[in-house]
Amino acid sequence: MNTYRFIVSCSIALALAASANAKTTTARARAQSEWVHPGSDGRLVYKSTPRGDRILDFSFAGYMGGGVALPDVPVKRTVQPAADADNTAAIQSAINDVAAMPIVNGFRGAVVLSPGMFACSGSIAIPASGIVLRGSGVGATTIRMSGGKHCAIVIGSEKDNRSARPSASADRALSTSIADRYIPFGATVFTVADAGGLKTGDLIEIKRPVTQAWIHLMEMDNMYREGKLQTWIPTTRNSVMQRTITGIAGNTITIDIPLSDSFDANYLYPTGTIVATVQPASRITQAGVESLHIQCPPAEMAYSEAPYSAIDIFGDDCWVKDVSCEETMNSTTLAGRRITVQQVVVSHTFPNLGGSKPSDFSIQGSQILVDRCRVTGDNEYDVWTGSLVTGPNVVLNSTFLGLGSRLQPHQRWSSGLLIDNCTVPNGGIDYMNRGIAGSGHGWTMGWGVVWNSIAKTFIIQNPPGVLNWAIGCTGRREQTARLFDTHPILSEGVFESHGTPVAMQSLYLAQLADRLGPEAVRAIGYASNSEISFPNKSIPPLREVRPMADGGRGADLAFHRPVDTKNAPRIVGSPFSAEKAVDGNDTTYWSPTTDSLPAVLDIDMEGPVEITSLEIREALNAGSHIEEYTVEGQADADYIMLARGTTIGNRIAVRFPAVTVWKVRLTILKEKTHAAISKVGLFRESK
Repeated sequence: MNTYRFIVSCSIALALAASANAKTTTARARAQSEWVHPGSDGRLVYKSTPRGDRILDFSFAGYMGGGVALPDVPVKRTVQPAADADNTAAIQSAINDVAAMPIVNGFRGAVVLSPGMFACSGSIAIPASGIVLRGSGVGATTIRMSGGKHCAIVIGSEKDNRSARPSASADRALSTSIADRYIPFGATVFTVADAGGLKTGDLIEIKRPVTQAWIHLMEMDNMYREGKLQTWIPTTRNSVMQRTITGIAGNTITIDIPLSDSFDANYLYPTGTIVATVQPASRITQAGVESLHIQCPPAEMAYSEAPYSAIDIFGDDCWVKDVSCEETMNSTTLAGRRITVQQVVVSHTFPNLGGSKPSDFSIQGSQILVDRCRVTGDNEYDVWTGSLVTGPNVVLNSTFLGLGSRLQPHQRWSSGLLIDNCTVPNGGIDYMNRGIAGSGHGWTMGWGVVWNSIAKTFIIQNPPGVLNWAIGCTGRREQTARLFDTHPILSEGVFESHGTPVAMQSLYLAQLADRLGPEAVRAIGYASNSEISFPNKSIPPLREVRPMADGGRGADLAFHRPVDTKNAPRIVGSPFSAEKAVDGNDTTYWSPTTDSLPAVLDIDMEGPVEITSLEIREALNAGSHIEEYTVEGQADADYIMLARGTTIGNRIAVRFPAVTVWKVRLTILKEKTHAAISKVGLFRESK
């Protein structure tokens, strides 16, 4: 067992394979959350911290701010598939025709693709508001991607995904600062220095600065990678929340949506938090994609090399519904506001290759709802958030199947994410400090909630001065240091009723009904907030790929780990790709296929793993070609030497004192001809 990573709770009997039994648990037998639950009058009651922080009302996530049915937009153009031809131009022409039409009741119209296969070699753009691209059903209409690297469908334009513009009004003050010494997470009321120029109905941006004092509080100024200081978030950036003023009393402001972060003046100066009136960003609105299948050829490759993604949204009040994405990588980017992604299925034949992982649902905006979606694929971050992304954002009633895949906010501080009734049977749900991972991702999530979800593992950590919650969840709790460190073990988040679901099945649906009434729950397609609406709770765990045993040395801990290469380009579909060095098959091998040395093979251990020996083999019938090599292990933030030599041949085995490593790096420094490595094995031998 790894010395530095230990299990806090082992409620395995209730996890995963037994999750089907959760259906027999009645609401009466379930626990009630202290943090949020129905009161005697049926309205939700929230527990607050001594400073006033409370769980966020996430019900504002989704199309039109939540609780609004997706519209049925009338058809204006129909496109027939052209066999053996590129259909991109024909589809785009129909969309452009509709874009020239006037907006009626908020919409221009829908372009419908008839049943059949539409071969498309370029992106299909929705360039104007009020347009829907609709297939004739997931099983009837297919967009088959071909040609150069592109996204199948793009709503809006990335260049239009800029912040709201400053107000052009010149007759009143447009900017002030927050006067409170502390504003708690979830608050809707705060005080400004001067509200004289503000009025009810104003759209404002609340700009929370990144300061050196806050970075120091978060202990993000002490991350070193191979001796170089890593930058978490530059002090030139701000976390921005956009809200509408609903009331003003003196200098006290009331806003429409609760704040998704806390504001402590001790760490936000010298600039302080700025409140400024703005005009809405010039983004497309009321656009959608519905009822079709997006397909591209399967390929065994790293996601950075993958040629095709599915749907990018750079708009507000947009949606994607009933779409199947086959083999697309980094499938959706959700970069606007008030977006619903509903019943979207993504499937991958091959696992993503390498330690760097993609995400099929990339949350880059605010008020995003990912609802009843599903991903099948190995070695992924199925859902992630970007840097300084502010909530409320919600992932609801969704299932993620894949070995080594995780729901994990990715980098540099986002806040206000709810993972609600999600199932990850062979992966993890993590609100954690990623440390020097990537380029210094550090703390990824503050004020996040996981509710009544199932996962193989949970890593929920509390950043300094901030809470993250896991309530009513089932799976193994783990405590760790930040990634690539072995100590100190970080403060664990708030676990409540772990191993037993809480009575309120969905937090999001309960908050939606509390704010807008039960009809809002029905409007988004839920008959009720009960177990019957959450069938993913009964999915059994996938079969695990277990490490191969190797004689008396125990399991090969490198078996099927993600690998990366440097100065040794990966050739898509090559029989000599880097994965062959850890596939457990001595008849396959990795050949760098390059004349430029050094060639590097990195094995990602996917967490801290203790090892005591290694084994390397060259291909049996390829002869000995390596003349100089090194093997290093990443222990904490630096690499240490584990082995070095001049020949490998059929087999070399090296033993060393036990060391906990995050990665292992084989570097070929000198060779006669191209090397052929059939095995790199790593072991923790018993006495």
